[in-house]
Amino acid sequence: MGLEEVFKVLSKGVMVSIHSQKYLDVAKFLMIDENFDETYELLKKIGYQLNGENGYFYISKLEGMNESELNSFLNNHKNIIICIAILKQLFPYLDRGHLLSKSDFIVKVKEKDDEALDQKLAYLFNTTDAMKVTDSFFDLLEKSYVIEKRSNDSRDEHLVLSSIEYYYKIIESVA
Repeated sequence: MGLEEVFKVLSKGVMVSIHSQKYLDVAKFLMIDENFDETYELLKKIGYQLNGENGYFYISKLEGMNESELNSFLNNHKNIIICIAILKQLFPYLDRGHLLSKSDFIVKVKEKDDEALDQKLAYLFNTTDAMKVTDSFFDLLEKSYVIEKRSNDSRDEHLVLSSIEYYYKIIESVA
């Protein structure tokens, strides 16, 4: 693993978590201070900043976002933010390293028996079919690098990645 491979991953908007099987090599590379510093300096030259906190890494603009860019970011990420808020509502103690399954999600939604929650999910995914909603919900979390399907397990388990804390911070700041 080298700087070029790490840059290719980060430049795609991937949020790299130390718990990720898929990006474990990238995370290990960035956990070495010299590698982190070298990557930070390279990104700084092109106007970006390498961020590393609580077991996850991502890049952002060096100068931060202006109000228009912030509004655009929130608009583009609103569905994932809503999904993370729903997860927090259903699983209040969910944290990085926990395992999450689609069946547990469906059970929690049914236990909650909350019409507003059902409406949010139906609105987000344009369906009221529980399986389609659940599949779409988990697909969105995977695409956003919040969970990762366990490849070595035949059961439907997903590992919650460290990057979930990034979204928890956004939700807390908005609330």
